[in-house]
Amino acid sequence: MIDLGGNICTLGCKPDNTSFRIGIRKPFAESKTPMTVLDITDLSVVSSGNYERYFQYNGQIYHHILNTQTGYPIQNNLLQVTIISASSMEGDALSTTCYVLGLEKGMKLIESLTGVEAIFVTEDYQLHYTSGMTQ
Repeated sequence: MIDLGGNICTLGCKPDNTSFRIGIRKPFAESKTPMTVLDITDLSVVSSGNYERYFQYNGQIYHHILNTQTGYPIQNNLLQVTIISASSMEGDALSTTCYVLGLEKGMKLIESLTGVEAIFVTEDYQLHYTSGMTQ
C-alpha cells in the first residue's frame, strides 16, 4: 500500500491474503474519523474535498478548488468526492472534476465510465455511492 495523503494505491493484497481496509475520512472531523471503510485490492482510492486546505472568513469557507469563471471556491453542496479506480492519476483527475461538477453531473460522469466507482459526501454528511459500489 502506498499512501500519499489523499491518494492511496494498493498493490495486491495484505500478506495474510486479505484486502486492505481503507477509511474514507469524515470531512472537518477533529480526528481522522472514517465515515466508511472500503475493502480494496489492486485499486487506487483518491479523495478531493474542501476540508483539507481552507480558511474561514465571516462564516464562509474558502477552499482550494476554484470555479475557473469566477475565481472563487466551488459552492455546490459537496464536501468530498472519493474515486476508486485502477489508476491513481485517473482517480486524482476524476475526484477534482467530479467535485467541480457537483453530485448529479459527477455521478452521471462516473456511471458512464467502466472500472471506476465513486462516493460523494454532501454537506449533510450523507454518502452517495455509484451503482457498482457495495455499501
